[in-house]
Amino acid sequence: MDSKEWYINERTNFKQLASKVESIIIEILEENNIEFHFVSSRAKTSESFLTKIENSKYSNPKEQITDLAGIRIITYVEDFIPSVCKIIEQTFEIDPLNSMDKSESLGLDKVGYKSVHYVATLPEPRLGLAEYKKFKGMKFEIQIRTILQHSWAEIEHDRNYKFSGELPKGIQRRFKLLAGLLELADNEFNSISKEIDSYSEVVKEKANNGELEVELNSTSLLEYSKSKFKSLIDSGLTPVLKSNSIVTDLKNFGVLTLHDLDELIPNDFIDKAKGTPIEEKSLLGLYRVLMMISDYEKFFKNSYSSNWEAFSRSTAELFKRYDVDISQVRKELKAANKTRKK
Repeated sequence: MDSKEWYINERTNFKQLASKVESIIIEILEENNIEFHFVSSRAKTSESFLTKIENSKYSNPKEQITDLAGIRIITYVEDFIPSVCKIIEQTFEIDPLNSMDKSESLGLDKVGYKSVHYVATLPEPRLGLAEYKKFKGMKFEIQIRTILQHSWAEIEHDRNYKFSGELPKGIQRRFKLLAGLLELADNEFNSISKEIDSYSEVVKEKANNGELEVELNSTSLLEYSKSKFKSLIDSGLTPVLKSNSIVTDLKNFGVLTLHDLDELIPNDFIDKAKGTPIEEKSLLGLYRVLMMISDYEKFFKNSYSSNWEAFSRSTAELFKRYDVDISQVRKELKAANKTRKK
């Protein structure tokens, strides 16, 4: 059986292998709380395989071509890549001779395609499972890169094929300049990401120590909330901010610092909130409730930015615990919705 016929027969297995490895990677990244943008997989098309084996350097394509199953991991910034690499190296059998960090091969005077490539196989313990036995000896390639590295590589790859593998020199130069700009942007995003992490740690420490003269923003609000409402979070409150709208709503309400926010929260709020699911089980719902408990007229005048038809049962229960006139709140809600529809 020649290489062409062999791959046509085997391509389905390589496609299944790529899909299995993709699932494994997503699972281990999520289990280890490692951030990533997306993971994708593919099996090389028969046409691409035939084009590749025309290259005389492949005397034994079945053994020498290692990217018939390919998996791509896209991270947000470069600092996330080492964590991903560590997990990949712990999970699969890596072929060190055929694996590489392409950024290291660029040289100091060059810019271009950056990516970490691993050639790997499934480890023996996994191959011992019935569903993986057929993948024994089958290699796959894992590429790891940032969003911006991915964008540049995809554009260059596509256009190079349209120019039969080589671009005119003037266009090549422009591509290299663009690659340099994207590399600078990638580095800057990475630097900003570090600064945000550092700022989060500072805010967390200040919140824990009661130092609350800190500007209200999405980062400071989230870190303060994790500290202030830890017991509610442990009970099911989701410790995320799905949008910046709540920061705007709080500022419109007059809350400009964490100190202002702390003053907004009644001393017994956590005790009274226990056992009563906060609306939407989110920080967004929690802070809306707090503003309405404080001054519902002010809330609907300055901060109301949703389009509710009714309050949830849990919100109504909290209002009762703070002697808030629910009928008046409903009137304010109805009036606010009516105004918004005009």
